[in-house]
Amino acid sequence: MDMSKPVRVRDEALDALRGIAIFGMVLANLQGSEEHAFWWINHAPWNGLTFADLVFPMFLLAVGLALPLTMDGRMPRPSIAKIVRRSALLWFIGFAIGFIVQFSFKLEDIRFTGVLERIGIVYLVCAITCRQTTTWKAPAIAAGVLMLVHGVLLHLPAPGDLIASMAPGEGMSGWLDRAILGGTRLYGHPDNAPPFDPEGPLSTLSAIATTMIGIAVQRMSVRRKKPVIMIAAVAILCLGLTLGAAWFWPINKNLWTPTFTLINAAIGLGLLALLKIVWPRIGASRIAQTVAALGAVSLTLYVVHDAVAIVLMMVPIGGVHLGEKLLAAIAATGLPLDWVSMLYAVIAGGISIVITLLLRRRGWVLKV
Repeated sequence: MDMSKPVRVRDEALDALRGIAIFGMVLANLQGSEEHAFWWINHAPWNGLTFADLVFPMFLLAVGLALPLTMDGRMPRPSIAKIVRRSALLWFIGFAIGFIVQFSFKLEDIRFTGVLERIGIVYLVCAITCRQTTTWKAPAIAAGVLMLVHGVLLHLPAPGDLIASMAPGEGMSGWLDRAILGGTRLYGHPDNAPPFDPEGPLSTLSAIATTMIGIAVQRMSVRRKKPVIMIAAVAILCLGLTLGAAWFWPINKNLWTPTFTLINAAIGLGLLALLKIVWPRIGASRIAQTVAALGAVSLTLYVVHDAVAIVLMMVPIGGVHLGEKLLAAIAATGLPLDWVSMLYAVIAGGISIVITLLLRRRGWVLKV
């Protein structure tokens, strides 16, 4: 028997947390109409927090929670070359999807950042940190330092400005977006604010901190007889820190402020603690197993849902795109427009889930 590769039992509660996160991302991304969607399924316009703002941080938190399970105690540990390769593949898959959606060879039409691209960068930093350390202290300190540096920079004026700003496209965050990503496709704003990038360089610092928190919590909990109590305690601590940090920073996803990191860590860890408590009772149910299964193949589901979205947007039927045809058919039922948008997302998301589960059954899943 090869003792260098111990058999690992999957943490199904953690898989379920990841499954909830990826399902939320799919539901938010596939809305038939952002204009008419329920407010809670759209991202907050700027400051604030909605359901849609919870799912990406929850996924990054789950990445951190999973890293020690795949690295700690494994000999030899994954090489840095393997970590870099996986990070590069995540970035490339995200970039390729974005390139297909916005097909153009003009630099101003190309976006080098996005969800999978950010996951790739965050994974690179956090996986190397996890590989090179053995205790919870290093990732916890790293998370605190990253949030503090990010938070301080948000309160500093950008070069050429007299005062700091956290308004859309302004301040140090907006300046760095344009300084590093200028000339490529950035986000506009309905108030004609300067362009910015919601996955820009400065906000990536606290995004990395989100995953570092997951690493620290996992390492703390495995050393406790009652890990759920430890997870819940950290959730409460993060909630308390959010209340204190709110004096200095708003809760803002685009800026990924320290308060946004902390409140999402509190919610994600609280949900994980709840899942661990109830899993012995509900874990064998078909719904619970399906959610956990989707979490285990989350990358496949994400790519499949993007493929479904591309088909709906680009395949023409009778002079209109397939998605427009489906949206019009749902609207013809007389449902309110917010329900029309939601039903469209449920249908498109359901198709994505069925395809993913069929691929999983055949073993055709993306592994990077």
